[in-house]
Amino acid sequence: MMYGGFDVFKTYLAIKNHFTSDYDYEKYGGRVTAKLESFTKRPDRYFFHKLSKRYNERDILDFFVANFAVDSNKWVGNIINNEGAENYTKFRGYKDNFDYHFRNDCVSIRNDLANRGILFNDGFLVHNGQHPRALRLHIQKRINIQTTVILDSVLSFSKVWSKEINEKVVWPKIAHTLTKLKPFVKYNETKVKLIMKEVFVNDR
Repeated sequence: MMYGGFDVFKTYLAIKNHFTSDYDYEKYGGRVTAKLESFTKRPDRYFFHKLSKRYNERDILDFFVANFAVDSNKWVGNIINNEGAENYTKFRGYKDNFDYHFRNDCVSIRNDLANRGILFNDGFLVHNGQHPRALRLHIQKRINIQTTVILDSVLSFSKVWSKEINEKVVWPKIAHTLTKLKPFVKYNETKVKLIMKEVFVNDR
């Protein structure tokens, strides 16, 4: 069967549901209940047809993941523009040149902590219910969201942060996004730990 707008719509629906509900993309293999008949009546169907001409089946998945990781409330009409393409390009750029971007982010964290006289472990600790320094770097977009996902996979700080951070608006939203994005961030654990060792231990 030929790939087209309806296929893009189903991917859109699956990723949107993944980021905004209890739906698990991996668990259900991206399967969603969608009827071609209903799709053909949607006034926004042309957006999906346009996207099917721009991105193949593999790339359209990354396109929607990249955009919903930035804002899960986006409507397809909002992400078909330049902003949507930029989010995708940045996301794919990290994926395609993983070593470079992950190492750079680790160096940024190391340098920031060193400049402030903060030990590595302390940079991830919650003090008096306030955002840890590492989280502030994430909020300031000084490190990529994929890096935060990977560091959390290795260091397991997000559950502790959820218990100890006082504010209940900014961090819970970030925590939700990190959890939802995690299945789409693939990496080599051995390589990650080696880079972390080189940056945070050997380069001190």
